[in-house]
Amino acid sequence: MQVVLDSRFSNLEQFIQAADRWDLDFRLLGNGGFVGRAKQLISRDVLIGYARFQRSLNQVGSTPPGYRTFGILGEGCSGFWWRGHQVSNHDLLVFPPSNELRSASTEDFEVFTVSVRTTYLEQLAEVLELHGLLDNGREVVRLDPDTVQYLRSVAEMIVRSTGGAVMLAASQGLAEKLAICAARGHADSRSSSRKRDIAVNRVVDYINSALVPTSDLATLSDIAGVSKRTLQYAFKERFGIPPNVYVRRWKLNSVRRLILQADPEEVTISQIATNLGFSHLGQFSTDYRKLFAELPSTTLGSKHWKSC
Repeated sequence: MQVVLDSRFSNLEQFIQAADRWDLDFRLLGNGGFVGRAKQLISRDVLIGYARFQRSLNQVGSTPPGYRTFGILGEGCSGFWWRGHQVSNHDLLVFPPSNELRSASTEDFEVFTVSVRTTYLEQLAEVLELHGLLDNGREVVRLDPDTVQYLRSVAEMIVRSTGGAVMLAASQGLAEKLAICAARGHADSRSSSRKRDIAVNRVVDYINSALVPTSDLATLSDIAGVSKRTLQYAFKERFGIPPNVYVRRWKLNSVRRLILQADPEEVTISQIATNLGFSHLGQFSTDYRKLFAELPSTTLGSKHWKSC
């Protein structure tokens, strides 16, 4: 087992680029700039990952293709929204065959991920007689305190190591234990209210597809098909912020991406911001600095890291 990543990050884009084999589309939701740490160890059949983020994030993307991924939450990780479920640090997360990642993580989020090659998992299922392991539809498995502590301690031991043959054997043992838990454990039926989930999903789909999404609460509640109060509660439940703030921070993330892609000789920061609906540029700069802990001009000047 080999260490391929062990870094601290103060830049979300750098973290996304460094996350080997993961296809990530994260957006910053909490003010103060991105602060995170990640480590990855890889063998032929098992990929072990560790991530800790000090800011809340909207996490979208996919896990490594050709693998099934399990998530073990850190002991201090508070409850958060994950694929329609409100989960806690006693839950084992089982990613679906589609590898889709959808989550709204809170501040000080910590997770150990174990991605097991599908062919290897099929072998484990056959040897251990874990019928239906790969297609039972379970995405959240409730674990007893002793089991979750054991899984977390083994994952932490591997992550703290420098790899090698001993950790390879430990990672294979962890994969086996996770397969047993996923197949024989009790599925957690706790999920977000379907009405609120549908309402949030409608608004998020609108925001993702609109050229310049509105932050007007009345319009957003019409799109969601619920009252303003219900929509505000639903957004705070999932993302920790009301819908109008979510829209504004979504647009600020979009501005940042465009700045990092822009040719300074062809477009200005003001043009990018205006095109995304920011009419008051002074307030835009203030909000941008609060979210990313730097001015837009600093982001433009830091573009060199993309070519490093």
